[in-house]
Amino acid sequence: MTNDKFEDRDANGIDDDVDEIREDLEELQEELQEKIEKLSLAERSRTIGTISGLLQENMTQIVSFGGVLYLLTRLIAISGRSAPTALSFLDAQGISKTVTGAIVQALPILLLAGAIGFTITALINVSDKPVTKNSRVWISIVAWFLVATVVPSPFSWNRAVALVAFFAAAILIIYTAISAWTNNLDDWPHPFQFLILYFALVAGTQLVADDQVWLAPERLQIISSSENLVAVQGVEKGDQASTLVGYVLDGNGDDWVSILLEEPRIVLRVKSDSILQRSVCRLPDSRRQVPPLFVSIAERFQDDKQRAVEDVVPVC
Repeated sequence: MTNDKFEDRDANGIDDDVDEIREDLEELQEELQEKIEKLSLAERSRTIGTISGLLQENMTQIVSFGGVLYLLTRLIAISGRSAPTALSFLDAQGISKTVTGAIVQALPILLLAGAIGFTITALINVSDKPVTKNSRVWISIVAWFLVATVVPSPFSWNRAVALVAFFAAAILIIYTAISAWTNNLDDWPHPFQFLILYFALVAGTQLVADDQVWLAPERLQIISSSENLVAVQGVEKGDQASTLVGYVLDGNGDDWVSILLEEPRIVLRVKSDSILQRSVCRLPDSRRQVPPLFVSIAERFQDDKQRAVEDVVPVC
């Protein structure tokens, strides 16, 4: 009969050989878990790299699609969400002028999105270099300086668009900072994914809440005769001049002039010789003349106040 030796140096009621096997299994389990995590990170990095590669390869198509989509949303918004009015506006204004006007109107949002993008890059690429030698930090500072000195003041924006744009920008920057400082950039959605959603959110808010046209409003005095009948409310047939408020779309050297009315948003075609007078004016609730934020703050500390647009341009 064989007597098995039972050694229990740890006094836990388990043979020491069994304890060693269990410890070896635990170590093996930890090693397997580390390898699984590394493989998961590698797979995630490979996926992100694939997506980044696809974005870079198709960047031209993506930018073109985004630009066309933004242009269409602006046309729909300024035309009172009427397809015939939007097509008439595009036909009278021309594609080049329409694209230029939409780009100029989108410039504040583009500069703001660019400043956010540079800030995100600076936050996720924090290095041991001093701030004075970190180029990403300086690029971010320059971008925000342009936002403060070039972009019209947020008070001149549509209130809903300004609220969404700057509130979402603050949330996105805070999210990026928390992700970077807690080392969760690999586990959480990348901030640049939200930057694309940010631009889409602001553009969608513009579509719903902002119908501001990029042209200057004008006040026109028109005479409607039997040969030149203007069939619209507020314009009477006869020799009596009627006043319209709208945006002149064309009419340089043409016998007919296209006008987008402020209210209702329809496009009129009138004879050039029926327009007695036209003058640039400003809408009563328009705040487009507010200068950039930095200029507005600087003017408060100046003794000599400059003439405001309200003192020069009459109300429509």
